[in-house]
Amino acid sequence: MTSAPYILWDWNGTLLDDSSACVSALNAMLSRRGIATIDISYYRRFFSFPARGFYARLGMRLEREDWDALAREYHDAYLSEPVKLAKDALAALEIVRRAGAGQSILSALRQDHLDAATARHGVRGFFDVVRGSDNLDGASKTDVALHLATELSAPGGRAFVVIGDSLHDKEVADAIGAKCVLFSGGSHCAERLEPAAPTAATLADAARMALDVV
Repeated sequence: MTSAPYILWDWNGTLLDDSSACVSALNAMLSRRGIATIDISYYRRFFSFPARGFYARLGMRLEREDWDALAREYHDAYLSEPVKLAKDALAALEIVRRAGAGQSILSALRQDHLDAATARHGVRGFFDVVRGSDNLDGASKTDVALHLATELSAPGGRAFVVIGDSLHDKEVADAIGAKCVLFSGGSHCAERLEPAAPTAATLADAARMALDVV
């Protein structure tokens, strides 16, 4: 018998509406280097994980940069930008809670930044676990997902569903044997997401789809 779904939420670009802040931070870095800036449409069409590949696409000469310094520069700029929860994030979290399903956050964001952000936005109480990475690399979160899935596994199995805003979230779901629902209001546009997994235009719809997908 299949157990009730357990929701693993992505944070940046999914529950947190921060794509504009990401673009602003990137544009500040590009301008310092005399590279053409981008708009939100370009970002949503081409942003990818790991972030190194996207930076190279933008024209950054990574062989001339210290990657750790570059990551710090980006996050310093990003943290100075205003961000907010996605407009129906709270409604979506309540849908999952009322359904009696468990939920945690799985993020590539460094743990201390993730802890601060979830506390600042008042959502920590919705989650069993808030799990981020140990670095600012903007690389894969697959290893984080594998550890978290093991930690959260229950007797008789647990049906995980990943809700995220990028193709990498589908890759993560596949790596842990989970279902996936994608949200088209974040870092990747619907045209990129729809061929990969069920895709919703709102987080409330994503939550409902995730509860039904298993």
